[in-house]
Amino acid sequence: MLYINGIVRVQPAAMKGYVERFRTALTPLMQRYGVELVGLWQALHANDFIDLWEAREWSDLDRLDRAIREDREFAAYQEQDYPQRLKWSVKLLHPTAFCPDLARIKRDRIKGGLYMLATIPIVPDRLQEYLKLFPRYGMRLEEKHGLHTLGYWIGGGPDHTEAFNCTQICVIEDWEHWGRFVQARAADPEVAEWMRRALFYRTFHSARWMTPAYIPY
Repeated sequence: MLYINGIVRVQPAAMKGYVERFRTALTPLMQRYGVELVGLWQALHANDFIDLWEAREWSDLDRLDRAIREDREFAAYQEQDYPQRLKWSVKLLHPTAFCPDLARIKRDRIKGGLYMLATIPIVPDRLQEYLKLFPRYGMRLEEKHGLHTLGYWIGGGPDHTEAFNCTQICVIEDWEHWGRFVQARAADPEVAEWMRRALFYRTFHSARWMTPAYIPY
């Protein structure tokens, strides 16, 4: 599997129309070329939208690339949508061995009212060791206290400057649930030990909160 992750800043007055076009025009077009929507979210207190798509293989992305240039319906969508954008960026993400795919996300109902998108830079020569440890410790302890992983990927920019970044999307019910999670995590000595250990692999991460704009399952 391969994943396309986009971030689009939309003019504030055009946000409602952006979501509607995304739902009724863009999503069916992407499905036509074998690319399925995982979700569309709005960044909290911002006019940024974050989307995530799943493709089976490189040939799907090649077919999509040709369609974006040749399919008249894509051209019509772009003609309507692009003038409403202030800026946007796209990343190609590669799933880790423990990353849920869309089929599992649907089956296990990994869904909620509040999502967190985190970018975690890893020390390059420690990346593979970290990816072995994280599901056994970090992800397991997050799940233990109610924070579920929607996905965990590596990679990023087309120039490979983000090759050693991990991207994680987590999901939880709401802010009240998040408060309980934070309290439970702070009281868990196993979490404290993992956090100390993780500093050997990473020193910081950036995160932003998101709410669902369009989740098609």
